[in-house]
Amino acid sequence: MQKEVNNIITESLKKAYDHDRTGNVGKAYAYYTVVAELSPTKRLEIEEAFVDVLCQWGMQLACNHRFEDVVLCYTHSLDIYPNNPRMLNNFAAHLLRNNDPIRAIKYLKRALQANPNFLPAERNLQNAFSMAVDRWHFPMLNDKQRNNAFECAIRKKISQGYDTVLDIGTGTGLLSLYARNAGAKKVYACECSMTMIKVAEKVFESNNVEDIILLPKFSTDLVIPSDITERVKLIVTETFDAGLFGEHVIPSLLSVHTNILDRNGIIIPMSATLYVAAVECEYLRNRSSVVFDHLKNSCPLNFDNISILLDDEYYDTEHLKNVKVNYITRPKVLFTVDFNDVSNLHKFNADGIKSKINIKCEYDGIVDGLVSWFKLHLDEEISIDTSDKRTCWQTAVFPEMPILFKQGDVLTINGEILKGKLKCSYTANNTFTNYDQKKFIYRLPKEVITFLNDHEYIKLLTDVSKSLVNKEINSILDTSPFPIYGLMLLKENKYSQILYYKTENMMLRLFIEEVAKQNGFKDKICFISKYDTIKASLDTILVHDFDTNGELKDRGQEHSHEFFRCMLKPNGILLPEQIFLVGQLVFSEDFPNMVYVKDENLQGESMLVFNTQNSKKKFNSYQNTNFDNTNLYKIAQHINEFKINQLFDLNSSLYLHEPLSDINILIEIKESEFVERIVNFGKINATRLPNALICWYEVRLTLNHNYDTKRNGSFMNHTAILLEDELKSIILRGNEVYLKVQQVEGVVRIKVK
Repeated sequence: MQKEVNNIITESLKKAYDHDRTGNVGKAYAYYTVVAELSPTKRLEIEEAFVDVLCQWGMQLACNHRFEDVVLCYTHSLDIYPNNPRMLNNFAAHLLRNNDPIRAIKYLKRALQANPNFLPAERNLQNAFSMAVDRWHFPMLNDKQRNNAFECAIRKKISQGYDTVLDIGTGTGLLSLYARNAGAKKVYACECSMTMIKVAEKVFESNNVEDIILLPKFSTDLVIPSDITERVKLIVTETFDAGLFGEHVIPSLLSVHTNILDRNGIIIPMSATLYVAAVECEYLRNRSSVVFDHLKNSCPLNFDNISILLDDEYYDTEHLKNVKVNYITRPKVLFTVDFNDVSNLHKFNADGIKSKINIKCEYDGIVDGLVSWFKLHLDEEISIDTSDKRTCWQTAVFPEMPILFKQGDVLTINGEILKGKLKCSYTANNTFTNYDQKKFIYRLPKEVITFLNDHEYIKLLTDVSKSLVNKEINSILDTSPFPIYGLMLLKENKYSQILYYKTENMMLRLFIEEVAKQNGFKDKICFISKYDTIKASLDTILVHDFDTNGELKDRGQEHSHEFFRCMLKPNGILLPEQIFLVGQLVFSEDFPNMVYVKDENLQGESMLVFNTQNSKKKFNSYQNTNFDNTNLYKIAQHINEFKINQLFDLNSSLYLHEPLSDINILIEIKESEFVERIVNFGKINATRLPNALICWYEVRLTLNHNYDTKRNGSFMNHTAILLEDELKSIILRGNEVYLKVQQVEGVVRIKVK
């Protein structure tokens, strides 16, 4: 019997190797599984090959939308190799792509337990936390002004007899706690996110609250009496995005008006006023449009009659608190929506134009688009203004092509609802006489726009291509968002014959074809779906590993430098030559509020003072009162289970921070080897203690062509790593600050040593 088993093992192993070698990874995986199950002694020998084919087979299954089979393969394989960090991490990555971050977190923690230095799992764990709990929860919960305003308004209405409450989109349960502690007789809280439901359950338990009824449902699915025993007198909600309507607040409130709210009940907020203005802002211009006249000094390619605008159908959101914005028109009310008026809600629930206003330009200037913000009127006296510099809300931005207007020109601004979301646009009485209507506008992703507006980097790529003008370069691959390097070689190098470019964006492809046509080499562009479809060896490749959010892209098999090196001729050119991660210690009040919640920000600063004459309770004012920690709501410990220690997509010029150290090279980014380095930042002698490390890249395209991604206008944002507690203890002892930097495949971990 054992002899027969041994024969099966031997034959299966041979077939596994054969199928693996020929790329039939599905069958290879099946035969490796047979070997691993029948021969535990061979598991260590075949483990690496087993994981390789599993990962490839899993990707093939995922591409064919066979996610259930992916789960079956990985769960069965983890029964065999329960502590393989790569297998655990890759399974978690599939779960993340299938929008299952909670389950992914479990496997990522197991991967890091098996190998604490497996950095891809640590990076994916940060992604999983961010997916499980949206990052806006953290600055929102740290917004003292918002919290106090809601607390005051809720206390006021409950004191006036509106004492049965439904909290829509409860999140952590904060507004429900306000209502309960204000004396509400009954509090219901509904939430559609199962992650936030579990957080709220823990919050209520920690605060010894047993009488808040938590409903894991959309508000539109609530039913009386099975969910709520009777109609409530007060509904509270804070389900508003930067464009006011984006979180489906209108249909939600219409539903509760019909099904849940008492006839004499009210909603907090009571109403909202939305404002709009036309602005000139270089920062917005460089992130939402490209006017190629500005590129002439950086790149000699011909871009005649072409402009680019952001492809967002609705609006972008931006943190503009510290950005220079010139208001070409005065802010004007676009409309007001009354959340307690059903007929008014029906008006805003239907798609179409809701308001049209005419407004004069106050100054000569370039209009880069429209910005909007709103005031939430919680009641008759208490409001929250989202344009306040201290607010957690960002600004809604509606980009337009930059156009010069004169003082006195009139803009007609349309505010409309489109598929339940706000959209703003304008027309002008000068009929764009200062704009060449013959120009064709391509709507492209922000990644392309910020890349083309980084004139310093474009000039650097142009200079590199010109330095190769006499070199025999026939074939080129350019992986950047827009192939300036490759197009310049086609234009300047007489030997160049073909440029390979990969894109699935049809508008971008049409744009590149138009540029190639205008410059006389349309037939030399070859669009590809995968890099491995290129069979010929290449003369030069520009590898653009940089993501706009401040990190390097995930280097899969098709994106590794080793993969690209194999595509080169023996004397081929691979750019960039080197990439270094650079950092500086800083102090910032903004960064911690974006990463974790502090209980002291949630309540304890407002105490209502009422006038009860004539048996009517009238809200007069509130006083600031200091409470000790025993009165704090216990929320932070539960939401902070999902905190991250690294901020991505951070433009540090938009956030207040104070540099407190020299700039140091942290580490050189290597291909696949695990690299560790200790960096000495010395003693920090400053009145403030640093609490974060800002990181960016220095890119050496060639020995004579270097680029720093921290400069303003860079195509790439930065990252920041929060290190406040660890730094504080070292600096207060008067010691030098050493940071341990580890990296593998572009993934970096930084800790205080």
